[in-house]
Amino acid sequence: MKNKLLYTFVFIAITAFLLSTCSATKKLLIENDALVEKENIKVISSAIDVKDTMRINYFPDSISEITINLVGDLMCHLPQTKNAQLSNGIYDFKPSFEYIKPYLQNADLTIGNLETTFAGTSQPYAGYPAFNSPDSYCEALKDAGFDFLVTANNHSMDTREAGLLRTVEVIKKNNLGYAGTYLSQEDHDSLRILTIKGIKLGILNYTYGTNGSYPNDGHKYMLNVIDSMGISNAVKLCKKKGADAILVFYHMGIENVPEPTAAQKNAVKYALDAGANIVIGSHPHMVGPTSVQYSKAINDTVFIAYSLGNFLSNQYWRYTDAGVILKLTIQKNVTKNITKYKEASYTPTWVYRGDGNKKMHILFPAEWSKDSSKLPIFLNQGHKQKMEEAFEDTKLVLSKYNPLILLNTIK
Repeated sequence: MKNKLLYTFVFIAITAFLLSTCSATKKLLIENDALVEKENIKVISSAIDVKDTMRINYFPDSISEITINLVGDLMCHLPQTKNAQLSNGIYDFKPSFEYIKPYLQNADLTIGNLETTFAGTSQPYAGYPAFNSPDSYCEALKDAGFDFLVTANNHSMDTREAGLLRTVEVIKKNNLGYAGTYLSQEDHDSLRILTIKGIKLGILNYTYGTNGSYPNDGHKYMLNVIDSMGISNAVKLCKKKGADAILVFYHMGIENVPEPTAAQKNAVKYALDAGANIVIGSHPHMVGPTSVQYSKAINDTVFIAYSLGNFLSNQYWRYTDAGVILKLTIQKNVTKNITKYKEASYTPTWVYRGDGNKKMHILFPAEWSKDSSKLPIFLNQGHKQKMEEAFEDTKLVLSKYNPLILLNTIK
């Protein structure tokens, strides 16, 4: 009996000990599990942070870019008109752009300075000093790839108010945009803000004056003349109307002098102080220097080209037969709503003026001078030398104050 009680007591003691041990073990396991869970929580939390970082990298800021081709003076001297006349009396200027066309069309927007008028046949076609050209010249510009023409220059009033108005109508008929001359006060006050790939680009155009004739006092809206207050107000209004970037195109300077004058620099300052991103110039008939500088008004870099020179004309002395297609890239960070000038590049051009075997004024990429296989047979060695001269001259002047401007490679 005593032994039975002893066995029972031992059994109970052992059981209690085991139960106690199991409880402690269970408690330890629970605590360890809790620690594991806490560690897992940390791991999961860390994984979420990594995942968020990956998500930011995978979905970067939304960026949009547009390219703009700009050229200088689109002139039409009388020899150009005569060379474009066909036997049936029709005028065809399209061959002038045959070789340069691909280089005009490789941007989202192509802009040129129209330095003639389309007054129709009510008065004779003429060149300097009072230009009047066939409507087909405008048709050729559209066919070549132009999208927009700036029209305020010293020849805007060559055929008086009637010629100015008809010129705008011809431009509109060919589905080209325009700025600088206008049909009415309402047309003048309708700011040119183009939306391209989600970027809103404002375009303003002004001339230093004309060759003596101006719209009458009741029609001053027809022509934009440089005025510091007017320019400042227009730039600010463009910004207020939602323009992401603003391009101001001036017609001013001294003919045959590529270096900018004090007046040109002051006009550039008017535009930049008001918040413009890009300022382009024409009128000297020679390519002028470019510049990149900081603008306090927009707290960013701006681009300036003082003169794009001639693009197409009958002028044949050195520098006037050379031109350029300037390509600008504008970039918008859509996420941050920040738009800026990104970079500039250029393609030098040269005009064959219709002597020799081919009676036509024809534009060429000037770099073709380095590859005779690209040149048509009607160009002789003398033409090739002039083309090469134009190429080197344009490179030198464009990079004079802006060594970072890029030369486009011609294929």
